[in-house]
Amino acid sequence: MKDQEKQVKQTNKSEPNAVYVETIERNKRGAINISESPQIRLFFIQKGSCSFYSAKQFDVHLENGRVVLVPPHHKCIIDVKSNIQILVIHLTVDLNFCNNFPLESLVGKDDTASQGKNPVISLKTNRIIADYLKLLKQCISNGINSAEFFQMKQKELLYYFGEFYNREELYVFFSPILTSDIAFSKTVYRICEKMHSVTDIAREMNYSLSGFKKRFHRVFGISAYRWLCEEKSKRLFHEITCSRKTFTQLSYDFGFSSPAHMNNFCRKMFGDTPGALRSKQALQ
Repeated sequence: MKDQEKQVKQTNKSEPNAVYVETIERNKRGAINISESPQIRLFFIQKGSCSFYSAKQFDVHLENGRVVLVPPHHKCIIDVKSNIQILVIHLTVDLNFCNNFPLESLVGKDDTASQGKNPVISLKTNRIIADYLKLLKQCISNGINSAEFFQMKQKELLYYFGEFYNREELYVFFSPILTSDIAFSKTVYRICEKMHSVTDIAREMNYSLSGFKKRFHRVFGISAYRWLCEEKSKRLFHEITCSRKTFTQLSYDFGFSSPAHMNNFCRKMFGDTPGALRSKQALQ
């Protein structure tokens, strides 16, 4: 599809709604809006360069040979700088690098290297992973597309991550999803965008408010109210600067009582109004 975005989904025929691998190609400059997914996604840049925008990362420059992680239920925008080819892998298996190296074991690591910084949450792919991606695409092109195959390949990929990157690199890369209770945090991520208060989330997850707050603090390391406020601000900033939705619509989507209330929130969190934030981004 010349000069057009091309997105191909590979699915298991017995599970028509399951997505395991996607390819994204575009032959001209411009923005590609990527909708949310219930799974963690890994975006492997295999050709070209782009700027990457999401609620977790903003204006990160990526080029051939880099991979970036997008948490569940997060949208993103890819601003293409040159002919781009991206392989997207959806992670549907348990996040273990191997039997003795679960993702949760990274929690509690003394992250002195990234304290006070805003590290770029991407990795450079090595030769092993480059060969892995090449073989994966060859298998898909030859009609191998069962759920069993994709799940096996996901486990293989996670094993390579555990073998060929050090714990510091893994900690930074997986930090957007890193908690001591992945099942609990995935549920929180799944429903938080539809809920506008900690009370609503606790009720949806069948917790008492006090019980939810205690478990949340144990898992995430901060209060539920502070986390929800930070997540809301990141997603709102992303929508203000990267979408064309009206501010009235955004105030409704994010549970504000009025656009004026959203204005006050933005002034407090970002030091400026939504209109000023959007104008500044347009000038960049």
